Amino acid sequence: MQKYKSKELRFITAVLIIGYLIGTMTHVIHFLEVVRLGFENSAQANGVSLLVNGYWLSLTIINPFIAFLLFKKTKTGVLLAFINIVINVMVNSSIQIASLSVITLYTVYEALGNIYNGLQIALLVFSTFTLPLFFLKPNHTSSRSSNYLLFFNFIPVIALTIGLLIHLAGLLTLIRNFESLWFLWVHVLMAIVTTGLMYALWKRIRLGYILGIIAFSFLGLLQAGFAGAIFIGFDYSFTLAMAITISICCLSVSSLLMRREKNSEIVS
Repeated sequence: MQKYKSKELRFITAVLIIGYLIGTMTHVIHFLEVVRLGFENSAQANGVSLLVNGYWLSLTIINPFIAFLLFKKTKTGVLLAFINIVINVMVNSSIQIASLSVITLYTVYEALGNIYNGLQIALLVFSTFTLPLFFLKPNHTSSRSSNYLLFFNFIPVIALTIGLLIHLAGLLTLIRNFESLWFLWVHVLMAIVTTGLMYALWKRIRLGYILGIIAFSFLGLLQAGFAGAIFIGFDYSFTLAMAITISICCLSVSSLLMRREKNSEIVS
């Protein structure tokens, strides 16, 4: 197994820093709200307890501190970032679920898919899968380390396989209930492109890695663009699926960037 150096983890660190800087921005907005309304009135306006409001307020300091640690003391920062986002998602998801009048899988999915919760869950997924990479032993001699690296190497292929199944399902739906040539073209084209990328990655073709990075980056930035548009006031819908897509794209790009041509291990 190859040894991953700090430079090979820079993209992962950069994604985490960006995530925490965005989090800092949202909590600065909350801080300004507290200044304008007062602490108790702010809590009442948001429908939360004073304890939760205080926790949110503390993140105005905690988030930029973690971003700083990610830059200066990466391992410590990554660990604290993971712990913090776990607590964050638990607190905010609990609030969203508790506010539901009827709790079903669908209503929970819808509640957790709001722009703030969705992006927090996306960061949690990304942090969960990348955290072990910062703490693997130098030579990866243990079978557990080897198995995890092999799994991480497979993430782009797993993501593409899921995408292929989605487009194949879309084609079957169109066969049963034809809607338009445009939908047919999209599903056929994406099925062909996805299959081609899967083949290129499976065969360790260098161009496949480059195209894979471009494709996952484009898709991730597209979903992130919708999130950004919502933040600045545009009326777009955002779902948990879109948030998870951002996370999967970041994980796939991370995996592809960390691969070395001479010893890539998508297939062992």
